[in-house]
Amino acid sequence: MTGISTLGQALRQIENIKKQQTTFSDLSTQLATGKKTQNFSGLGSDALSSIRSRSAVVTLDSYISNIGKADTRLKIMLSSIEEFQKQGENLSNGFIGFVQQGVHQQGDIVTYDDPSTPFVNEEIQVGMTSSKPDNELQTLINLAGNLFDRMAELLNAKDGDRFVLGGAETLTQPFSNSGTLDAAVSTLITSWKDGTISTDQLLADIRDRSTANGNPDALTDSVVGYSASLSAGNAGRVFVRVDENSELDYTVHANQDPFRDVMVALAFLKNENLPPIANTYEDGVFPGTPDAQGAPGFTLAQQQENFYKLYNELSRMVNRALDEVNNIRFDVEAVRASMNETKNFHVDQKNLLTSIVSGIEDVDQNDVALKINTLQVQLEATFRVTALVSQLTLVNFI
Repeated sequence: MTGISTLGQALRQIENIKKQQTTFSDLSTQLATGKKTQNFSGLGSDALSSIRSRSAVVTLDSYISNIGKADTRLKIMLSSIEEFQKQGENLSNGFIGFVQQGVHQQGDIVTYDDPSTPFVNEEIQVGMTSSKPDNELQTLINLAGNLFDRMAELLNAKDGDRFVLGGAETLTQPFSNSGTLDAAVSTLITSWKDGTISTDQLLADIRDRSTANGNPDALTDSVVGYSASLSAGNAGRVFVRVDENSELDYTVHANQDPFRDVMVALAFLKNENLPPIANTYEDGVFPGTPDAQGAPGFTLAQQQENFYKLYNELSRMVNRALDEVNNIRFDVEAVRASMNETKNFHVDQKNLLTSIVSGIEDVDQNDVALKINTLQVQLEATFRVTALVSQLTLVNFI
């Protein structure tokens, strides 16, 4: 006769139920999280691969973040440079549209007849009766005045609180219109008109950025209005780390030659001492002290010639600057393209590593849901069997 241990059966059923409940709990967690386990030890031999892949993803995220921040600054930088170039082209068009004939001055021509030669009518043209510019010159002066402030804004372009054209000194404003440039230009024009310096000396002072070359009145960066760090040449360069072995330099300084030359040209054109081109004698009588001093020269022709030498030099500076600005823009675009190419590679690598991690850690939720349904059926069956067993008594067995 076979013996029956209801206690043993009950204990086995309880153990089965506990296992099924544990499995059910694990499956429920997997269904909720999408992960096979909540700790690396549960991954077994695949844990190391998962850890390494996750670490690599974190590193790639850091590089992608670096590139993203640099790209934002590059966009602002490029936008500023492109607008600077566009406005510079407006100035260049203004130069082209300005006809280099006449004195561009209102009033009548003042002539001189040498009294020592009464029988010779020289009628030498020596000046004008008004110092007021004509519409053509005044339009160019107004354009320069409007553009100067706009160009200054572009040189001080910011990403948040950081200046993008200040090199590594991102918290220091690159350019300041403090009045030093206007004052220096006024002094140069006055010295040029009164004969203290020649036209060639004036042009040398305009071109030169250093007093070390024998031009004590050269327009240095500090005079132009650049920050102390840019003027001293120690503003530093800006780099972005794009991967373990590469850094890309995307430095553009606001005091680079093309930007500086355009600002200087604008300062000359808008300066109140630039007009008149010709000496002014309001009463029309010569000789005498001019009521307003024009460009150097005894005759009207000489005054015009010297003015147009200055004018043509400013025009050449601007046109050369536009070519150089275009080169700077091209270099920045090249850096940005290289940077984004690296970013795309990192994104591909990250997707691959993420796929590896997913293959190790993630579960098929449809499969888990099916297992849960199956386990529910098993649990219900186990509970029914347990309930039946618990109702058995010796009397029922006999």
